[in-house]
Amino acid sequence: MEPFLYHVHGMGGFDFSSLRPEELIPLDRLAATRKQEILPTIFLRREALPSLVALLTHYDMLRTAGRLPRIAGFAVEGPLLGPEGGVPQAGKWTPTEQEWRTLAELGNRGLRYIVMAPDTMDLDSRVGPGLTYAGLLELFYDHNCRVALGHFMHSAPATSARRTREVIDFLHTAYDSSPYLVLTDHLFNDMPRRFTHAWRTADDRRRRPAELAEFLRHDWESEDLDTVLGPVPATLLRTTREGLVTPCLNFDGLHVDLEVCRRTVEYLGAERLIALTDHIEVGSMAGESLLLDETGLWRRRDGIVAAGSTDYPGQRDNILGTGMGEEVVKAVFDTVPRAAVDFRPSRARATEGAAR
Repeated sequence: MEPFLYHVHGMGGFDFSSLRPEELIPLDRLAATRKQEILPTIFLRREALPSLVALLTHYDMLRTAGRLPRIAGFAVEGPLLGPEGGVPQAGKWTPTEQEWRTLAELGNRGLRYIVMAPDTMDLDSRVGPGLTYAGLLELFYDHNCRVALGHFMHSAPATSARRTREVIDFLHTAYDSSPYLVLTDHLFNDMPRRFTHAWRTADDRRRRPAELAEFLRHDWESEDLDTVLGPVPATLLRTTREGLVTPCLNFDGLHVDLEVCRRTVEYLGAERLIALTDHIEVGSMAGESLLLDETGLWRRRDGIVAAGSTDYPGQRDNILGTGMGEEVVKAVFDTVPRAAVDFRPSRARATEGAAR
């Protein structure tokens, strides 16, 4: 099996958020050397939008010519994100309507998905004089670019869950339904929760046995997930089981504890999950220097986690080390991400031409 790295911020000496057109072929060669196919993920700064257009224009030309077999497209994380998460400071900003339209049009040049907070506004709220939030979602989907739900607000979980469900339902009404129609960013990370999802510091790890035992005591099949996990993660798990969402989960053991990962795989099934490494191999991202802590997490200067450093071999070892088998590795690092990337949204017949 040759793994598919679905959400990765950097490999070798390349920071994907600062990638230049002339680096595409060397990056493809690096992926070939590692026998991997990749979907680079970019934190987008406002001033870098013209550079992103140039990068994807060049990518589209090279990919069409068959010269980039290892780069399956690109993803963008932000700029419409909640206020809490560990993204580069310049990666959160409010685009103008024209900037949104420029970004959406990149879906036709290889932008496969954009990470977007689904709870920042209601569907009928306006993001520009001529564009509602619902219309913005349609704009991306009509250009073959989907949303990955992530980086939520933490202040009003019930409202976040409601808006998340409304976004999911709206998209499945406007477009032909598929589990791959709506994606997520990191499951459990940067969202309001009612449980501990990771124990990272020495003090945290001392509390882990008792807290983990209490967490694992709950039966997700019989108990109310809104109460056990919180409304937002419960909504994402529920809609995944309904065949409406395909979520991503980090198996580095630091973003999400491996026992929490195992329980999630047991509940959802590996055939409904994508693994994301969310890692980078250089000490900077989107123009911001990072510090590697003793656990292997890259942190911003203010201490907030920005990315991981555990690549595919490390995450594969983690999956196998928890007792999950090679079939899980193949599903989350091969079968499911490839199917998700190959999927293209199509308008439901009754809604054709209805974009606002």
